[in-house]
Amino acid sequence: MEAAFQEVERLNRLMSHYRPDSEVSQITQNAGKKKVRVSPETLEVIERALYFSRLSEGAFDITIGPVFRLWNFREGKVPGEPVLKENLARVDYRKIKIDRASSAVGLEDPRMELDLGAIAKGYAVDRACEVLKGRGIGNFLVNAGGDLKVGGEKGKGFPWTIGIQHPRLPSQFISKLRPKDSAVATSGDYEKFFLKDGERYHHILVPSTGMPSRESQSVTILAPSAMDADALATAVFVLGPKKGFALIEKMTGVHAIIVDRRGSVLLSPNWPAGVLLPP
Repeated sequence: MEAAFQEVERLNRLMSHYRPDSEVSQITQNAGKKKVRVSPETLEVIERALYFSRLSEGAFDITIGPVFRLWNFREGKVPGEPVLKENLARVDYRKIKIDRASSAVGLEDPRMELDLGAIAKGYAVDRACEVLKGRGIGNFLVNAGGDLKVGGEKGKGFPWTIGIQHPRLPSQFISKLRPKDSAVATSGDYEKFFLKDGERYHHILVPSTGMPSRESQSVTILAPSAMDADALATAVFVLGPKKGFALIEKMTGVHAIIVDRRGSVLLSPNWPAGVLLPP
């Protein structure tokens, strides 16, 4: 367990945008100037993020930081249109440039920022699981703030059981999952939000508008890797049920539970037998 925690901390030192000495922060600090040489791990996460950006047609974008920082969820303030429009010009995943041969990453625009918060946590969960498996541990659950992955069983004959929180009734579940050697991640409009004039403003923003997505209340993804589940939970939330399910169907072994804006619980087709349970 200590080795797994150390691996998560090592990755945090590489990818946290809160640490000025991290590789991700170095990319931001050199935006518009030069590419920054990064570790294989950071390159892998950025390339996977770009894959999901292209797949979702920009619903997932790791350059959304300048817009996200305009929102103050503690004080309940909505950013003004002029400043929002100005900062939206700094959000564009297509301006992330990668030189795979030299393992270097750069940002075209000097005003851009990189933030891997919506995907790196899942990657850290995957790596922690690999460390545990490498030490001979077959039965485990690794949970990083709701992004989790399980292996084996909780006990002999007892599978891991994961509750999916009701987006409007915190003490209740909409369903339970029994994943087998797979990952689960949930994005919801109840994690960071405020109410103003009868409107709910939350932290999952549409990259093209800088405003909260209105299509869903929560999205739970079941996937082989926590990194993919993490990114897809955000992408599908922004896309909404129709486009979100269309995206999920392009991927092998990936499933979704969506609570739409009206509170209806929707399941993607072909759920694996025995995984989904009533609450």
